[in-house]
Amino acid sequence: MKKFKKWLGVSFLSSLLIAAGCGGDDDSGASGEGESGSTEGESISVAMVAGAESSSLKQLVPEFEEETGIEVEWNEFDYNTLYERIYNDLRTGTGTYDVIFADDPWMPMFAGGGFLTPLDELGYELDEDFAKMSREVSMWPAPSGPRLPDSDPDEEPRAYGIPQVGNVQLFFYRNDILDEAPETWSDLQAAIEENQDEVDYGFIHRGARGNAIATNFNAFLWSHGADFFDEEWNVTLDSPEAIEALEFYVDLTEHAPDGIANYNADEIGRVMSKGEGLASIVWPVWGETMEDPEKSDVVGDIGYSLVPRAENGDFSPMIGNWILGIPQASEKKEAALEFMTWASSEENQKQMTKDGGLPSRTSVLTDPELTEDKPYLEAVNEGLENANFRPRTPLYSEIENIYGTYLNQALTGDLTPEEALTGAADEIEALMEDNGY
Repeated sequence: MKKFKKWLGVSFLSSLLIAAGCGGDDDSGASGEGESGSTEGESISVAMVAGAESSSLKQLVPEFEEETGIEVEWNEFDYNTLYERIYNDLRTGTGTYDVIFADDPWMPMFAGGGFLTPLDELGYELDEDFAKMSREVSMWPAPSGPRLPDSDPDEEPRAYGIPQVGNVQLFFYRNDILDEAPETWSDLQAAIEENQDEVDYGFIHRGARGNAIATNFNAFLWSHGADFFDEEWNVTLDSPEAIEALEFYVDLTEHAPDGIANYNADEIGRVMSKGEGLASIVWPVWGETMEDPEKSDVVGDIGYSLVPRAENGDFSPMIGNWILGIPQASEKKEAALEFMTWASSEENQKQMTKDGGLPSRTSVLTDPELTEDKPYLEAVNEGLENANFRPRTPLYSEIENIYGTYLNQALTGDLTPEEALTGAADEIEALMEDNGY
């Protein structure tokens, strides 16, 4: 426990430096009534991230209040403030919030720290309509990958949350220029060279230091067969496969805008929506912008597909789900679960998708009525089927800060790809050893 508390302190401090870049059927869970009886007339407090991830749900809250008699106190914060508020409340056991909205990299800390309620204690189980990878990032211990030091290797994964936003990286490309999406990075390179006169830029990186570039580069890393760690938590970021991936990533800057070392998601969205870029890795929420005539010059001219892979690698887009969970300190767990199951139901996820939200249920992602108007949903579904998640350790925020700083230095040319990944590996190895890995 002493080691875990150390992990919590390190990860909390480092997470404040980061800006984000992410079951309702009647037979699948609780009825909204527990041992305490009816939840009608109760009031629950929810902590949510401000922005597209939660805005469509916010619009439906009055319907929930009318249907159930449960009042919802909606607390909305920017990404870093949300993390700080949730973490402080969980750590102190104050019970300020009855429902929290967590980015999936926070789950090893929140669930692994014993701060969240296992949903099976309330009679709830995740149904299989939720995408498989969305279910897995809502569980602890992680169903795959290495376990934390000194943990029970036989402990069964349990659901500590309900995946509400099925975020996963997509590949946006100009389908009025390219007949089909590039399947491999070599295909992308060829497409860029063949169409240099058609657009200003061939590929737009999300290159800002820290979370931004780490998030962007992860799909390159994984698709080349590289990873952060092996099954024993030995650092492998300086492997030949990882260096090859970063060399290719840096080489693509020849076809990118000036200043990409400072680019975040908004800059990518601006370039792509103006029709200046051939391709980029983009979060699905930007699909709404690309298809909006008031915001986009390329309506109907953007294709959505899996992020490409290396020649002998696998498709490996990064998952970035948002998850609803219940703090252990909440005194209104039955009402909290009633809100969560209502919000994540097929009916309400469908309505939220119509309002610009992003579902986590396969039935909604593949609904013909929705996919006709929102063509990116099919790519989201395919992306979730092939997605990879970030290392399931409470230290990931600190790891990402180190890694993302070195990646940025490679992008600016201050370090070679090999120097960058060797430096990152050395610092991350020291961090892991200091924390008992």
